[in-house]
Amino acid sequence: MSQDLIRYLENNSLNLLNDTLGDVRANAGPALSTISDDDMKVALYTAILKIIDALRSESAIDQGGSPDIRQIYLEQTRQMMDIIDGQSSYTTGHTAAVARHAAQIAASAGLSDSEIEDIEYAAWIHNIGLINQSQKLATLPRKLSSDEIKAARNHTVVGAEMIRPIEFLAHLVPAIRYHHNRYDGAGAPGEPRGERLPVAARIIAISDAYQAMLEPRAYRDAFSRDEAILEIDKGAGAQFDPKLVPLAHELN
Repeated sequence: MSQDLIRYLENNSLNLLNDTLGDVRANAGPALSTISDDDMKVALYTAILKIIDALRSESAIDQGGSPDIRQIYLEQTRQMMDIIDGQSSYTTGHTAAVARHAAQIAASAGLSDSEIEDIEYAAWIHNIGLINQSQKLATLPRKLSSDEIKAARNHTVVGAEMIRPIEFLAHLVPAIRYHHNRYDGAGAPGEPRGERLPVAARIIAISDAYQAMLEPRAYRDAFSRDEAILEIDKGAGAQFDPKLVPLAHELN
């Protein structure tokens, strides 16, 4: 059965791509309308190829059990995020580091193993919406304007809509959607703030900001670890959850 499925996917990948693109356009939210068909085709075709590779690997191992689809998706997503991060020399390895920081903060906060796993998973896909053009903004040799920052952060909406139809990821949609929302709610009237923000979003917000500061940008040098921690401390109660900020001091 696995071999038949692999052959079917290989022989019909382009047809599946066109059908899938049509379904995405018909059912996705308005955020995805900003992504060109060419960009969507690259993302979708990459996903189809990764699925074929994963099925081929599982078929070769053939241990007699059903493959863990969630784990296969995570592995393929990690590879996809490596590609997205690699679009800019400034963000190479960013997602892997954010996932590591998020898992560490979640563990230090005393969350359950399943909660830690979900938060680490959400951290791996928190920037999946960067298949749009916002990643290119990281290479600009200056600070971003308010409009450019708004465009860049649109990836939270795009990413949330991308994973919403995936049953075993749907519960992570709020974490992806709100991981750039400030704890005090500034700049996002009517959206969750404070304790109403998902804890995963609050943890990823700190992890993402901390790692971003450790990375150089075209307009600034990388922060030292102490400088990054100081900035996180300054944001306690405003940008970041004040109860989680002390846990950032344990990050490396």
